[in-house]
Amino acid sequence: THGDIKDVPSLFSWDAEKEQDFCPAKDLTDEPKEAKTEQEEEFSLWMCQVQIFFTTKFFPAYQHEKVLREKIQENRLRDAELAELRKIKDEELAKLIAEREEETKRQEAA
Repeated sequence: THGDIKDVPSLFSWDAEKEQDFCPAKDLTDEPKEAKTEQEEEFSLWMCQVQIFFTTKFFPAYQHEKVLREKIQENRLRDAELAELRKIKDEELAKLIAEREEETKRQEAA
């Protein structure tokens, strides 16, 4: 829905430095907090950033796209139904006009 997508911060406003402290993956590891090597710290930071991206940007955007696709499909079906109704009304109107023209011709002939 439109309200949900506004709640999601834009990709350009995402500040990895601010969000690097938030990392649910850190809570899941049972490793003792030993001194990590610089490579392990960088990898851990990267994993957190990837996780943050997917949970805050990618998944909400995917859900929004699914909603939009469903709405587009609903709109197409509704438009097709309205077109069919318009066609029926046009045919009825054409018949009514033809009948009136025929009636006026009879009156002129009489």
